[in-house]
Amino acid sequence: MALFVGMRTNPAGTRQGKVVLAEHRDIQDPELGGRYTVKVYESEKGPDDEGGWTHQVVRLKPDSTEPGFEPIVLRGLDDGELRIVAELVDVLP
Repeated sequence: MALFVGMRTNPAGTRQGKVVLAEHRDIQDPELGGRYTVKVYESEKGPDDEGGWTHQVVRLKPDSTEPGFEPIVLRGLDDGELRIVAELVDVLP
């Protein structure tokens, strides 16, 4: 069975709870390896020193109950260290 997946590149706005294609130099996806992964995005934000906010923790969570799929937890990210390449828009049978 083939599935067609629609992705929006360079998404803007909140990513909370969305399925995203993420790139990070230290990501080691257990299924495919490499620095890209497709996961559900979740973040915790906190104040920064300049009166704005920053990501304290970003979790890239698998949308699976299969054993061996674990969240990727990233803390203390520098600007540009994690890039959200695209977000899932639709899946068509």
